[in-house]
Amino acid sequence: MLTIAFTHRYEEAVALRDAGYEPIECAFGQHGSVLGEHALDHHGTESHREGVALRACRDLYGARQRDPRFVVTGTPDADAVLAIVALAGLVPAAALTPAFYELVNRQDLDPIGLALLDEPGGVPLAWFNQQEHLTQSEEGFRKAIGHMVRLLTQGLPASEHAAVASRDRHRRDKAREGILARYDRSGLSLPVPEHPRTVLRGEAAIDDAARVLVVRSTVWGFDVWYRLAPVVVSYAARMAKVTVGCPDLETAELLFGPGGLQTVWPHLGKGWGGRETIGGSPRGDRLSLDVTHQTARTILPLLQR
Repeated sequence: MLTIAFTHRYEEAVALRDAGYEPIECAFGQHGSVLGEHALDHHGTESHREGVALRACRDLYGARQRDPRFVVTGTPDADAVLAIVALAGLVPAAALTPAFYELVNRQDLDPIGLALLDEPGGVPLAWFNQQEHLTQSEEGFRKAIGHMVRLLTQGLPASEHAAVASRDRHRRDKAREGILARYDRSGLSLPVPEHPRTVLRGEAAIDDAARVLVVRSTVWGFDVWYRLAPVVVSYAARMAKVTVGCPDLETAELLFGPGGLQTVWPHLGKGWGGRETIGGSPRGDRLSLDVTHQTARTILPLLQR
């Protein structure tokens, strides 16, 4: 029987791992990652590894079919959920096509560089991303796994495609509504352009005056926000969590030096962490919007360019 143990605590994840559970993306900021037999994480110090869904579908199908016990944390995103589906053999191996799991991997690693609805298989993946009530909990993961299994075995009805595109337009509109502030390197407030054209990454990020964007998010909107500044500090209102991100490693290292955001996490407090390009507040902590603004103020002096 599929067993999902959800935890916000590093020590509990370690105990569950030692009891035989396979950790899936169990990264806990400055505590590091909890790794099982298959080392299924790619955050923080494990960022040199390939994505978990890619490895699970390509190399490890059914590896936990006889003992489908998993420990998880954070949000049940497509990468973690698809990895569980593959490891536990919840769908036939033939249902896990390279086109789909490679797209899941691309979207996990560089979501803002991907026009998902224009990609083969992108509309079904966008449909999964749009599902509601996928909370940071055992229940949220179970719901997400159910959605993924149905998607892989039954497909997405053609009648749903137009609705997916409509919801995505609404998401982008909501993302813009959540913008609170936009700053240059000195902390001077900047206006928000009406129609930003390109993502501010690499040298384009250095050429633009904007550096940090603060948003209160009710939707995922980094593909919108990175067109306005190369550093985004986002407050997820429902989860009361702060996320800090840069569009890619090159940009993060141009702004903060070697290691990108890895150099920033120690300045934000105990438990903050993630990858070189994205991460955030400690697992399980519920923070206020004021912390989001304070985070932006802490980051600005750390910018090297």
